[in-house]
Amino acid sequence: MSKKRMKIDNINIVHGAWCTVRKSLTIKCFSRLWTSDFKLLTVFPPRLCVIAVLFVNAISTYSQQLEQIGKKDGLKLNGGLNVNQMYRSNAASGIDPYALVVTGNVAANVYGMSIPVSFTWSNQNWTYTQPFNQFSISPSYKWATLHLGYSSMSFSPYSLSGHTFAGAGIVLAPTDKLKFSAMFGRLRKALPGDTVSGFDPQYKRMGKGMKASYTFKNAEVGVHLFHGQDDTDKPFEKMDSLGITPMENMVLGSTFMVRPWQRLTMRGEVSVSSLSRDRRISGATDFNGAATHRYHAAKSDISWSTSIGSIGAGIEYVEPGYETLGAYYTVNDFVNYTLNLATMMLRGKVTMAANVGLRQTNLDNQSDTDQKDIIQNFNVGFTPNEKFNLSASYSNFYNYTHIQTVFEETNTHTEYELLDTLSFTQINENISLSANWQIKKTETAKHSLNGNINFQQASQNQSDVMENADSRFVNASGGYSWARPKQNLSIGLNMNYSRNKTSAGTGEAYGPIFFVRKSLFDKKWRNSLSVSWNGTYMEQESTGNVLTARLGSNYALKKKHLLNLSMAYSQRDRNGSTNSYVTASLGYSYRFGWPKKDTNR
Repeated sequence: MSKKRMKIDNINIVHGAWCTVRKSLTIKCFSRLWTSDFKLLTVFPPRLCVIAVLFVNAISTYSQQLEQIGKKDGLKLNGGLNVNQMYRSNAASGIDPYALVVTGNVAANVYGMSIPVSFTWSNQNWTYTQPFNQFSISPSYKWATLHLGYSSMSFSPYSLSGHTFAGAGIVLAPTDKLKFSAMFGRLRKALPGDTVSGFDPQYKRMGKGMKASYTFKNAEVGVHLFHGQDDTDKPFEKMDSLGITPMENMVLGSTFMVRPWQRLTMRGEVSVSSLSRDRRISGATDFNGAATHRYHAAKSDISWSTSIGSIGAGIEYVEPGYETLGAYYTVNDFVNYTLNLATMMLRGKVTMAANVGLRQTNLDNQSDTDQKDIIQNFNVGFTPNEKFNLSASYSNFYNYTHIQTVFEETNTHTEYELLDTLSFTQINENISLSANWQIKKTETAKHSLNGNINFQQASQNQSDVMENADSRFVNASGGYSWARPKQNLSIGLNMNYSRNKTSAGTGEAYGPIFFVRKSLFDKKWRNSLSVSWNGTYMEQESTGNVLTARLGSNYALKKKHLLNLSMAYSQRDRNGSTNSYVTASLGYSYRFGWPKKDTNR
């Protein structure tokens, strides 16, 4: 058996290890070594690959509870093995109708340090996977947690917000009142770019920040600070010609929560972002240069709660141009107004909730597009007793967009010249209704009915193609179920219907589903049978139908071993032709855990 090696040049791989195990069982493992230029790749032989993966998994952990060291049961193992055989008749040409798939996973836990490994084998391919494409270790002791390697932290949506970094972070909570967190690391690495693939080069970006908060009896105050900057020591060629400049950003923000009365709560946050598009002009630490601009963001809300419900209102404002290097994407140039109401009546039997929001963009009138969004949501629930419940909801999304350049507005002579500009209004409505009725519920029998309907409508005006201005979709389902709990038997019949009306026409689909479930031998052997039929129509003309029958059976042996068998028959009629096929699968599953649980504890 000959061994082939792969030559790798200029490939960017995330720090870590990954393996490919081919069908011939020759293992090739590629692992990036930690060097200054991050370009050194080595190819290990099969034996060293296995050793390397085990070693990397041992040192690359998600969380380690240091205070557990020395205690009993410090080592734990659990995992499983699955073997499945599948067969399908009428397989396409060139495809093997028989498939054998073996999957397994093992997870070792050493004093809270998790080391999972999984694999998949089939008669067509073989793969080995381990989840550590990026490595991190997060040891914790009592109220202190340390993050090393690749981690993500969030201070605020306006500063550091879930951005992954390679470095170190710390979270301290010595008391319930005081919390402190900090981070330092690389937000992104330098890349030369690829003009063929369309990827632009980028500077190496570093970031650091902290967040602290203290909780009083009826209040809470917090402050967060974030600083990010691009490294200009080794820029790639032609970056300036592409308009790519090194950026620098400093964000300072504060949060507060005040509860002057028990039922009244006020929250707020204010952040200021100083952003330099080219730090070479403004200087590395001077944020008063010509290339630096200061932006603001703020949000606040107030809520009042009573014994029958609550009412609240909020506002969020993000200045046009606001940006933070601590987030992958920042939405700016908008103001949101929200109002929400929730209440209960008749001793909790009736619940109602309403939310209304208004969003407006182009706050400084510098954009060619004005947009206004209105969102409304209403929900009502009625539960007179334990056997019956009814719920209804309505949502309405209203969007108005006006597009017209400033040049066009200032150079028109008559009102008729503005007819080509776009004033676009879109309305999306959604109405849903659902009900459940437990007709009878005793130790010997259960009878229940359920039903739901959903209606959606999208409409617009001043569309270039008027037939695309309206679409409606209706989906409804309902069913009846009957069960004998002592005999572990249940039977049900459901009906589904859908209708979609668009400019292309009106399409419909409907059909019944019948099912029977039966368990034997103290529920160790579970069986199910279902038969369904579904027909499709366009403009009330049949376009086809599908008949499907499924049989499933599984048997549990001592809770660790499971045998399962399933068979399905499908017949499809479409455009006057009939196609039928059978699929079958036979599987075995095994689950293990060590040490065994002591039921006497």
